[in-house]
Amino acid sequence: MNQRQIFIRQNGIFGLFIGISFILASYIFHLSGLPIYANPQLNNALLLLSIFGAFIGVRKYREEHLNGILSYSRALGSSIYMLCIASILYGIYIYILYTSIPELQENYLQTTLNMLDELYRDTPQLELEKIKSFMKILITPGFITASEVFTKIISSVFFSLFLAFLLRRKMVTHP
Repeated sequence: MNQRQIFIRQNGIFGLFIGISFILASYIFHLSGLPIYANPQLNNALLLLSIFGAFIGVRKYREEHLNGILSYSRALGSSIYMLCIASILYGIYIYILYTSIPELQENYLQTTLNMLDELYRDTPQLELEKIKSFMKILITPGFITASEVFTKIISSVFFSLFLAFLLRRKMVTHP
């Protein structure tokens, strides 16, 4: 098996594990009656799962397939690849969840409208109502899924920049 196939397989498997952990955490919050949208506790849990999963996955890839040598760019690529797979898997779950439980979409919309009220309280009422009516049209399971996947991927890139720095390891030459 060549290095590209090993990269895709090894990091893909860890991406799936991270994505499944995202789903399980979110589902536990949902079953507990806690909101899954705009929930700082869930966001922190998903961030910790991202950190832990990507760190372990990249480290395992480095040690088992690269003889302990990993460049910054390969570490960055591995981390981003894993977390993108996890984000897409989580997005599929979010889409299924929001299409099968319409109350979740209503809660999402209501939370968004409440945030708009708070953010734009000094805005003329007519403008605020236009924004709210636009949001009522825009917020669909597809929009919610796209926003979740997009924010997870963007945060993954930023996190991966630091993680790759920690996990890179050059070959040591002895004089």
